[in-house]
Amino acid sequence: MIAALLLLQAVQSPLAARADTAPPVHDALHYDITLVIPDTGNHVVGQIETTWRLASDAGLQLTLDSSLFVVRIITPGAGGRRGDWARKNDLIHVPSHRKAGDTLLTRIRYHGPVRKGMVFGRNPAGGRTVFADNWPDRARGWLPSQDHPADKATAAFHIEVGPGLEVIANGVLEKVDTLVNRRTVWHYRIRQPIPTYTMVFGVAPFAVTEAGKSACAVRCVPQSVWTYAADSAAAVNGPFRRIGEMVEFFSRTFGEFPYDQLAHVQAATLFGGMENAGAIWYDERAIAAGRLSEGTVAHEIGHQWFGDAVTEGDWHHLWLSEGFATYLAALWAGHAGGDSALVAEMRGAARSVFGSKDTERPILDLQATDLMGLLNTNNYPKGAWVLHSLRGIVGDSAFFRGMRDYYATYRNGNALSDDFVRVMGKASGQDLGWYFTQALTQPGYPVLEVSSRMSAGRLILTLRQAQKAEWGLYRMPGLELLMDGQLIRVDVEGRETSVTLDGFKAKPKRIEVDPEEWWLVRQSN
Repeated sequence: MIAALLLLQAVQSPLAARADTAPPVHDALHYDITLVIPDTGNHVVGQIETTWRLASDAGLQLTLDSSLFVVRIITPGAGGRRGDWARKNDLIHVPSHRKAGDTLLTRIRYHGPVRKGMVFGRNPAGGRTVFADNWPDRARGWLPSQDHPADKATAAFHIEVGPGLEVIANGVLEKVDTLVNRRTVWHYRIRQPIPTYTMVFGVAPFAVTEAGKSACAVRCVPQSVWTYAADSAAAVNGPFRRIGEMVEFFSRTFGEFPYDQLAHVQAATLFGGMENAGAIWYDERAIAAGRLSEGTVAHEIGHQWFGDAVTEGDWHHLWLSEGFATYLAALWAGHAGGDSALVAEMRGAARSVFGSKDTERPILDLQATDLMGLLNTNNYPKGAWVLHSLRGIVGDSAFFRGMRDYYATYRNGNALSDDFVRVMGKASGQDLGWYFTQALTQPGYPVLEVSSRMSAGRLILTLRQAQKAEWGLYRMPGLELLMDGQLIRVDVEGRETSVTLDGFKAKPKRIEVDPEEWWLVRQSN
């Protein structure tokens, strides 16, 4: 009975909630992807072989954009007959004819114009470019799959392209075949399971710069930079000049790099950067204009650990990806530029939160249905502040030990917020449920009004939480205040907290809340 009650409580907790409307049913183990990319236009020909582990005897429910015509689906025992599978718009139903625990191979052949999930274009020199760009659920625009972050799989790519073009994809290049018509087929394979939103390839006349191996004291990581020829020198000597140091810093801090290599790619993408596993996309225009920042590079590299290797099990827990990557970029800034650089990054993050309407909703916004809308200040800078304040509460030793344990425990898998809470609680020896509940499920942030008065030769200090009532009240144990150069700590809890202090002959002229800046808090006076 007690075990059942604890399980029910965990299910009901928003920290463990799975609010997505279409979670995966079965487990895709491996995608074998064959694509023929045309010299012009967006009409592709593909064959996808997928190995599945079935969770039940229910059929497969795959998504593929309706612009693509399915020629044939073959499964053992089905024979590829039309009647053995059915399609309605973007949804394909394939009977399994198997039971839970069995494996199943499907082979889907299709062709047609790609409307989403690939970006077709030309580089400034007129060269042909094609980039898969899947986030959040646009892989279904070209890849028949269970397009959800909780369904991670390994992948092999066999991409046929025209003369003069190179291909980059997740994983390691195994070989390049040259066909009789001077077209080539590029074969890549990634051995680690990754979510479909990071399962990509890119095609262009690239200039490739090998950046050597990094972090060999932990695990050697070969790195390379793939750009358009005109932008190669500036990119290598600019935003990518310290990629080796970044991978080494994150490897020593959190654990070994999760993949066999890392490519940094100038790409046509909807985003400033996209953290595809082992093959990061960076906005082609930002690189060409010299606007790509080192902070963006650090953010996307940080994602390789958190977001790619450890992936949120439900879209509503996106802060486990974006908040983490934002904080890792701030940690890199602190490592490279000293403590003042980290403080500057976190101040900038706080300003973003204070100036945003997103904060009217909690980070874990289980009512959200717009996935693109989740790319907001809650999941990025406010999520980073969740980690920074946590570090202030538990201390550096417990914080970084917990981060390493979390990475090691959920590497190549999925996690929810509650999983992180549990790992950090064990690492710190503290019950941290209260902290994560307020940080992730309450909107807003604390706003403190501080006042003082003398009474009978003693100082009475009062802190009142003045934020909007609908934001709720925040608990801040050990909040530091600097009063005329003297540091004191106050456990803030409830609407109003008062403490009586000795050692003051008069009211302090200046009271500074949180001088070391460990809390996302505003002082109203």
